[in-house]
Amino acid sequence: MLVAVADAPDSYYYVQGGLGQGIAVALGVKLAAPDRPVVFTVGDGAFTYNPVIPSYDASRAYDLPVLIVVFNNRVYKSMNLNHRRFYPEGAAAETGEWLGTDLHRLPRLASFAEPFGMHTETVDTPDALAPALERALKAVTDDTTAVVDVLVTR
Repeated sequence: MLVAVADAPDSYYYVQGGLGQGIAVALGVKLAAPDRPVVFTVGDGAFTYNPVIPSYDASRAYDLPVLIVVFNNRVYKSMNLNHRRFYPEGAAAETGEWLGTDLHRLPRLASFAEPFGMHTETVDTPDALAPALERALKAVTDDTTAVVDVLVTR
């Protein structure tokens, strides 16, 4: 999670482990530094562990706008690698069904923020990323949480 400029004091926060804490930590950083932009970056697998709906509600209810950037390769890669590591000859290896790791069927991850009136974007080309982030940061500056779902290939 990056807050403002990374080389300034109290500007970079990193939480190791603890899936599902990221959005709440970002909201806490915003609460502690209300005048600074807060950007939370997360992979799609870790994102889905967050209490997304209550977090969006808290963001709106307590006026804590943050920018959430999801790097979305549509697979929970960490879990997939653990299946392969711990059960190399297990049922998943035999059938090719890696349960709990395929995230292709999920709706657009940014869409969960739409009912809260938040700024949402899904980016699927490299050229679209910078303009999407600029629009999202503008929304955050205007006191609205923004979610940018960045589709990646790996």
